[in-house]
Amino acid sequence: MRLQLTSLARVLGRSVRGPARSARAAGAAAFALASALGAGPLASTARAQVAEVDTAHTLYHEAPTRTNMTVYTPGVDAAATPADWITVRGGYEADIVSGASVATKAGSAYQSVNPGVDVITTASVKDFRHAPRGGFTLRKGDVAYTASYTYGTENDYKSHSIFVGARTDAYEHNTQFEISYARNFDSVCDRVQAAGDTPPRFRALEDSSGCFTNDPLRRRRPLSIDGLQASWTQAWTPTFATQLVYTAQLIDGFQSNAYRSIIVAQGLKAQEHHPDVRVRQALALRLNWYVRPIKVALRLTGRAYRDTWDVTSGTGELEAERYLVEGLRLAARGRFYRQTGALFWSDDYTGGDPPLGPKGQYFTGDRELSPFWSIGLGARVTYLIHPTPKPEGGTSRLLGIFTNAKLGASVDAIQFSYDEYTLAGVPITNARAYIIGATAGAAF
Repeated sequence: MRLQLTSLARVLGRSVRGPARSARAAGAAAFALASALGAGPLASTARAQVAEVDTAHTLYHEAPTRTNMTVYTPGVDAAATPADWITVRGGYEADIVSGASVATKAGSAYQSVNPGVDVITTASVKDFRHAPRGGFTLRKGDVAYTASYTYGTENDYKSHSIFVGARTDAYEHNTQFEISYARNFDSVCDRVQAAGDTPPRFRALEDSSGCFTNDPLRRRRPLSIDGLQASWTQAWTPTFATQLVYTAQLIDGFQSNAYRSIIVAQGLKAQEHHPDVRVRQALALRLNWYVRPIKVALRLTGRAYRDTWDVTSGTGELEAERYLVEGLRLAARGRFYRQTGALFWSDDYTGGDPPLGPKGQYFTGDRELSPFWSIGLGARVTYLIHPTPKPEGGTSRLLGIFTNAKLGASVDAIQFSYDEYTLAGVPITNARAYIIGATAGAAF
């Protein structure tokens, strides 16, 4: 069973195909904001240091009914600012995935007709994604232009992603406007189907052997993704700021899980079949308020989402962060997410009345296209280390090299509840995910 691991442009927060990308994004957001408002988006772009290096490591684990998934994501980024007008960046990210996923999906109606027959099968998942990237930012006055490129490769998926963006500050740096565009040119491995077969008789891909070679039983399926994001960030007072973000995305191409089969009739299973085109839109508002009496920064985010597959969702997030001692910050956060199912979603396509009966020409076994909700709680600690000033004055450095260093750690737990999704009538239980992160960085 294949997981889509490709790291799309940063305007995306959810995988087009498969759960691994949403694992890294905590499994519930349809889009992610390009940057956190509380990280200081209105700060000056001038930097005292010439270079900085950051590394991040994330471990994701879930084990709902009959499946399990573990994703380890290491990454490193380096940036150099040889002059005030330019910053050059490079980085690398990987995904190391292991677990088991549903290979054949049936629903409750099928099980009622075939009591005691277990048709649900699972398959082991092992994959390794590599994603090197590079880019630069050019600055002139209050305007900055950014461009980057990412290449992602795994056994059965290849991706070329470009990103361009522009940002400008106005009104004495109290206002910031930013617009960005991302484009993915991706290729998905699929099996060659028999001549004359239609989707209800397509067979699922057995494994990734022969992908992106001259194997006559394998073919490439194109997938293009266009993403646009625009944001307005405003500092209203020294302690209150807002950020409004609009994101749109057009996906065109093969969006099914090539490895997953669906029971579409008694005794007949077919490869999952999704529409080729999906248009997604989201609008998010983030409020950032520093409460001086208790010295706590509060961040509240609300987001509304809708797409042409008739999936609608709402998200609410609240985070509180406080300095405990010099350089040490502690944050606690909570998140609630709820969505409707896709227009063609059904727990069982073998017959009966909605919501269990057939819903047109498309069929899916993706639980992320079913109605569900999730709630998450998490905490983060960050420690920024500055060198001790020299008594005689002058520049002081940590270990004689670094102008500053930072360490961070985070932990999140997410509970999912699926309203309709079952495995042959058996509800999904133990639908919890745990995410542990660690970061480190230094500036020269």
